[in-house]
Amino acid sequence: MPAIAAEDELVVPDALCSWLDEFCEPLAPAAGRVAAALPEEAAPRGVLAPVEVTAAGAEWAVAAASSLHDSGFCVLRAPPAAPPLVPEAATGACRHYIEQRLARLMSLARERGVDPRTDRFTYGELCARTPGGRRLDMRLPHRPRVRDDCPPEWSSLLASVDRWVRPILAAAPGMCSAGPSGVRVDSAGCVTALPGAPAQHFHPDGTVRGLLNVFVPLVRVDASNGSTELRPGTHSWLDGGAREWDERRGDVAAAPSLDPGELLLFDYRLMHRGRANATADPRHVGYVVYATRPGISDLHNFPQDEWLLESSRAELLGVVEPSAA
Repeated sequence: MPAIAAEDELVVPDALCSWLDEFCEPLAPAAGRVAAALPEEAAPRGVLAPVEVTAAGAEWAVAAASSLHDSGFCVLRAPPAAPPLVPEAATGACRHYIEQRLARLMSLARERGVDPRTDRFTYGELCARTPGGRRLDMRLPHRPRVRDDCPPEWSSLLASVDRWVRPILAAAPGMCSAGPSGVRVDSAGCVTALPGAPAQHFHPDGTVRGLLNVFVPLVRVDASNGSTELRPGTHSWLDGGAREWDERRGDVAAAPSLDPGELLLFDYRLMHRGRANATADPRHVGYVVYATRPGISDLHNFPQDEWLLESSRAELLGVVEPSAA
């Protein structure tokens, strides 16, 4: 399993992420201790309270950047009565597109003898990383072209996300070693928690600085269908700040509820997990991954040598096939 490579930095092998996902014991939050936003006095040791930012006024991007730096994540919402950050038409159309694409890929996996609901498997377009996890990670085009099989609403969703993320990164120069102009979209996709999906173990998505995950819920996400639970401040543990998470000493997790079109931004290194989907409906959350440092890319979460569809390689990696040259 290849690791993310970067110069001038000691890289922890990203096989560690798979190990965490498979073997770490999940810690159940203490009753009444999970919250979407915490008062200052309840903040974990050495970490500022998680911040929910309303995208309005002169300082919203600075507030969001500060939350990313201190807590490792930020919830971004539109002002009351304002349209969603990502238009409703885009999230609705993308949900339909994702459901159709996912059904097709699951059918192709079954033709190969894979049960997408119970088996562990990894293809370039679709992964289920835990046996019985009922949680599917589907890669989608992050630089859609006219010939790609995706609706214009997916391009609209990517553009809407970009509109809100770039001002935040511009306000956080410490995150962008080459400046805001060096930020690029590294990948995009959708995580679907099928009905009955159990809670994940806590895990990071990667182990080096320079990757930012932006979640875009395509349905309402809350405690019933599996909100994302985050451990504030744990993104700094791999930079020499490692310690044990201890709720008895004031560490408090956050599991914000999100409406379609709102955004959850978090550092790849942040310890987090998807909670259980106890509903009868799939929970779709789109995502866009940003690389904020030169030479950084997620090379470990999807294989690049095994595909359900040969055309996916060109579509998702931007590889020009000889016949198309």
